[in-house]
Amino acid sequence: MAAGRTPAALAGLRVLDLSTNHAAYAGRLLADLGADVTRAEPPSGSPVRRLEPLQQLPDGEVFSFAHAFLDAGKRSLALDLTSADGRARFAELAAGSDVIIETPDGGGLAAADLGFNTIRQRNPGLIVVSITPFGLEGPYAHHRATDLTVLAAGGLLALGGYRDTEPLAIHGEQALLAAGIFGAVAALAALYERTQTGKGQWIDVSAQECVAFALEDAIAEWSIHRNVRRRHGDGAREAGTGVYPCRDGYISVVAGRLGTARAFVALTEWVAESETPGAAALLEPQWRDFKFRQSPEGIARFADIFGAFCRTRGKQLLYREGQARQIALAPVNSIADVLQDPQLAANGYFQRELDATLQREIAFPGPPYRLARTPARRQGPAPRLGEHDAALSPAAAEG
Repeated sequence: MAAGRTPAALAGLRVLDLSTNHAAYAGRLLADLGADVTRAEPPSGSPVRRLEPLQQLPDGEVFSFAHAFLDAGKRSLALDLTSADGRARFAELAAGSDVIIETPDGGGLAAADLGFNTIRQRNPGLIVVSITPFGLEGPYAHHRATDLTVLAAGGLLALGGYRDTEPLAIHGEQALLAAGIFGAVAALAALYERTQTGKGQWIDVSAQECVAFALEDAIAEWSIHRNVRRRHGDGAREAGTGVYPCRDGYISVVAGRLGTARAFVALTEWVAESETPGAAALLEPQWRDFKFRQSPEGIARFADIFGAFCRTRGKQLLYREGQARQIALAPVNSIADVLQDPQLAANGYFQRELDATLQREIAFPGPPYRLARTPARRQGPAPRLGEHDAALSPAAAEG
């Protein structure tokens, strides 16, 4: 630890990361909290190093932005688990670790020919986090899956997209990233429990269950009312809600029944005061009737008037004016907008550093929380393959 730096929350804890997909986010989160996370990977490199998006470098090498993000702050040890020496070294590392994270798909503990009970004989306090598409038991336990199929199996895909099209997945590997988050949370809970009992445990994380857990009240709505939640896309379900184009992008507003009656009145009065053609019609009595506001006619008429109002204004102006009137209105930020967001900048959320491989500065998202006494922080860039072989050798460990 650098002189004068406050110890991190997980300082002194050792984590062995065997993950092979975006669930590697679990190890990244623990590294940000100060754990010493070692990525044990085959001599050819972990599959995470080949995850898209990729950039071809001048020397012919391929740079994975996913690896740069998911493996930041970790150490790398190239380990051949097909050899007796490699398996023996892995057993030593496992015996000295607090947490092992794996995504068993023909690798992990199975490849090392080590079961949980075998490791626990040498390390009874070890916590093993197994992150799989469907869990370690049940009829789908050995099924392989992509992020898309896990979204589908968990039910979230059915709610994504538009009413008149096939289901659409949300951007990115959200199911596996969610599984990584839940894996990290479960590991922290097990570490706390270990302080009471001294014993470790095996954590079984199903990505399908992580997705199903994120369906909010869709399952309860069916169970109680027999109502099947349908996908609606970004279309408004009533006047005063929805996504609307403005002069420099889009804004999102909730000021109808899902908001408050006062917010809808404030919204219509604001628009009516403008010079937008036909805006005064929003003050007519029928706009106080929920049924009219939820009718196709009411939704269409409001969209025409409010759309014309927004198209002459920028999203930041609309945001400020809406907030001043206590209307839940927000800009739909592009990635460029997020990078320049004044709130994130004020909190130092994005952290810039020079990447030795790319030879240029890149921005990384920081931890989305702040610990007053044990601050989370990036521990450095993603490691080169085998970068820490010497430091993690048996001789170095004995020294």
